[in-house]
Amino acid sequence: MKRLSAQSLSARLTRSLLWSIGGAWFAVVAGSAWYARTELNEGMDSTLVHTGHRLLDLALHDVVLHAASPISLSLPLPPQIQHGDASFKEEDMVYQIVDASRRVLLRSREAPAQPLPVPLVNGFANLPEWRVYTYRHPDLPVFIHIADATEHRQEAQWETTFWLLLPMLGVLPLLGLLIRFITHRGLAPVRQLALEISQRNGHNLSHVSAASLPSELQVISDSTNHLLQHLSDALDTERALAANAAHELRTPLTATQLHLHTLLNLPLPLPARTEAGKALASLVQLSRRAEKLLQMSRAESGATLNSEPVNLGLLAAAIAQEFWTDPRLLDKLHLHTPPDKDVMALGDFDALAILLRNLVENAVRYGQGSDIDIVAELPAVLRVRDLGPGVAPDKMARIRQRHVKSARDGAGYGLGMSIISTIVERQGGRLTLASPPAGHPAGFEAVVHLPPAALDTAPSDTF
Repeated sequence: MKRLSAQSLSARLTRSLLWSIGGAWFAVVAGSAWYARTELNEGMDSTLVHTGHRLLDLALHDVVLHAASPISLSLPLPPQIQHGDASFKEEDMVYQIVDASRRVLLRSREAPAQPLPVPLVNGFANLPEWRVYTYRHPDLPVFIHIADATEHRQEAQWETTFWLLLPMLGVLPLLGLLIRFITHRGLAPVRQLALEISQRNGHNLSHVSAASLPSELQVISDSTNHLLQHLSDALDTERALAANAAHELRTPLTATQLHLHTLLNLPLPLPARTEAGKALASLVQLSRRAEKLLQMSRAESGATLNSEPVNLGLLAAAIAQEFWTDPRLLDKLHLHTPPDKDVMALGDFDALAILLRNLVENAVRYGQGSDIDIVAELPAVLRVRDLGPGVAPDKMARIRQRHVKSARDGAGYGLGMSIISTIVERQGGRLTLASPPAGHPAGFEAVVHLPPAALDTAPSDTF
């Protein structure tokens, strides 16, 4: 069975589930990253507030001692601020002590020498490089600007987001493999049902096995079996009708032909003899068509076809003998078989005889009096070739279609090549057609490749 070349159901489910789960996970990560960023900013802001309050009280002593000039010596940050974050560097947080006229009284080592351009009111302000908290001493006109580096905050936010995304990037491929395994295993009944249905064709209309199928697939299986049963009944009716009609017509057609032959032996006026001859020709054509319908019915039923060793050389000789009874074909029909080896094939002797007979009939009918070759060759090949006008390339595709007039001259019933194709298929062989044959300027060749049989097996000699 061919796998679904465009995309299997398992792959579709895997991709859909993976995208759905990945999308949901990404949304959760995005929400978590936003929440972590908010909490991180609130935590850092809280740190700025507590640190600013403590530093302002500690710095007042130095401000009093050095009131005459600004001091660039910094007080150490509180221990819990210095060591609370392993990635924290002292330059990530700076402070300035300023008076009401914005004169810097005291600052940390990494702080700018100029006062930070923020309002002298309690609260937060944002600068391109700093997040600044300003606090005024409750009793003195002294302010503290304590700032946290924006880059430090952004780095912390990106690290948090990265560690939230990292498990997702690592787990999603494993999750995809797990989903694929689960869906592949879960869809095993679907593949089983698809395989069963794909094996049904015009020669195999048996019911689809519904054992161990889930309830959802039981409906499909039941509907398929119902359709196959109706199709089988319709085909049986069609084949029986064609076979019965052809069989019932054979006897009266033969009797009527005998009467017309008797009539033609009598002294008749020329007009009556001409009309009787036309009627006889029409009956012969009708008899041939009835015979073709019988052959088609048997070929398509397949119930009576055997798979036994058949000597293709003997088969070809038997068919050639039938056509050599026509004096016109004695010098035109040539038989070619290996002189020292038997050409053995597995098949049904009678069905292969019908096949070969139809091929030779086509060659006689459309070869326009040219030489005809019947060839049996190793390993198990039958070849019938004529050197007539052949078939145009644009008509080769239609030559096997049933009830289509011959692609060679527009005559015939459109059954012969269809019968041949059906028998070849039922015998497990392969039919190739070529016009012109290789090495010839014109003509038509049909080559039947059959399953070879072991030479030590007794051949069928049923004629």
